[in-house]
Amino acid sequence: MKRRSLKTGYRILIFSLLLAGLASPVHAASITPASGAISPVANQFQPYTSTTTLQGALGIGNYTWSSANLPAGLTLSISGLFNSICTITGTPTVSGTNLPFKVTVTGGLGIPATGNYTLTINPRCRISGGNTGSILFDSSGNIDPTVLGQITNSVIQQVTFQCGQGTTYSYTVTPTPRLTGAKNTIPFTLSAGAGLAPIGSNTSDATLIPLLTTTTKILQADYQNAYAETDSSGNITVTISWTGAAASSMTATVTASGTVINACSVTGSPALNFNTLDAVTNALGATAIVTPLVIKCTMGDAVTVTSNGGLNYSGTPRLKLGTNYINYIFGFTSPLLGKGGIIDIGGSGAGNLAMNATIPARALDNAPAGTYTDTITLTITY
Repeated sequence: MKRRSLKTGYRILIFSLLLAGLASPVHAASITPASGAISPVANQFQPYTSTTTLQGALGIGNYTWSSANLPAGLTLSISGLFNSICTITGTPTVSGTNLPFKVTVTGGLGIPATGNYTLTINPRCRISGGNTGSILFDSSGNIDPTVLGQITNSVIQQVTFQCGQGTTYSYTVTPTPRLTGAKNTIPFTLSAGAGLAPIGSNTSDATLIPLLTTTTKILQADYQNAYAETDSSGNITVTISWTGAAASSMTATVTASGTVINACSVTGSPALNFNTLDAVTNALGATAIVTPLVIKCTMGDAVTVTSNGGLNYSGTPRLKLGTNYINYIFGFTSPLLGKGGIIDIGGSGAGNLAMNATIPARALDNAPAGTYTDTITLTITY
């Protein structure tokens, strides 16, 4: 009887000890440090690894870790025996001071522990979608010397950048944008997108700001002094700088190209006006009053001018009245020489094509009275 009571007492004691062991927190996990700021301070858009390590303890078996409100772009990096060590790594895409988040660790059979932490991420900028961009003058890549006004670009490859909330940024472009070929140097202006005019600040980490939107070439003369060739800007460096705790700068490379096409333009309404022809007063011949034609061509072109020789006659030009003709001599008083195949006037690339027309002596004898007219077509070849 005593022996049975003794066994029963032992059983009760062992059962009580087991209950006490299960009820005690010896298997509750812990995390060290349990709270505080994570070091060092991070920089937005830059790779980050914390030097602060979180240590899990008192669990059974491998530890598991999780987080809540961890700043975007960051993750928990687990290492050590039984996965007991945790660090913060990644590339943060947001910024802010003392951003709060939680980390929870759990042992294999234990009770989880949660720590409260903060991390400061300095705002900065980044280039998105690569750091190079390309522009082409106009959509076909051609610069037509006969087109007046401005020539705009077609963006081949867009460049955008993004800045952290609260940053103030500015940009510079070096060297002065130019299209340069074997003979040409053509300056142009490079315009950026909204928000860069020239200093501004964005209000959201998610804002993308276009760097290349519209590139405008301010024409010099009408490009008439340009050579027909394909030009390229080479490398234009756009530097984006920003202020703040992580003040710094970055660069993007922009290239531009355009082809100055071989072209000529003609302005003016030329006229050959003999006025009144009188067989007596013009016995020695007649000279027409000439309104010159202005021709502009790209430099280096070989330019020639021909005429169709008259309205109804392919040889010597003639003035026609019914079945009557009066022969006259049509020609140019100045050859097509100089820049662009023309006589350069004041460096503008414009030249006057002076024309003459004469009626030889005695050509009016026996001519019927009346009004004689003719049309001549000038063909400019280059």
